[in-house]
Amino acid sequence: MAEEEKRENFIDNLNKTFLDFVGNAFGESGRDFMEETQEKLKDFSSSSIKKFMEFSDSVLENLNLTENEQVMKARDSVEDMLKQAGLLEEDEDEF
Repeated sequence: MAEEEKRENFIDNLNKTFLDFVGNAFGESGRDFMEETQEKLKDFSSSSIKKFMEFSDSVLENLNLTENEQVMKARDSVEDMLKQAGLLEEDEDEF
């Protein structure tokens, strides 16, 4: 099992255990609150990352770096990693 998969499994298990703890300690309403909070944080993180990528694209364009192959490969690699991590969603207009 790859190191990244182990980390993801650990984080998933930690989140599940935490939700179970909150559910046991505070009831179903506490668990629901935590699940909603987690979803809001994920949405906020995705939104923030998307805005940052838009900002970086604007900077690259303004600095005339969009024609620099090395810069664009690095930018695309970062974007791909963010998408693989689930932190940046695929844009439908990319296809």
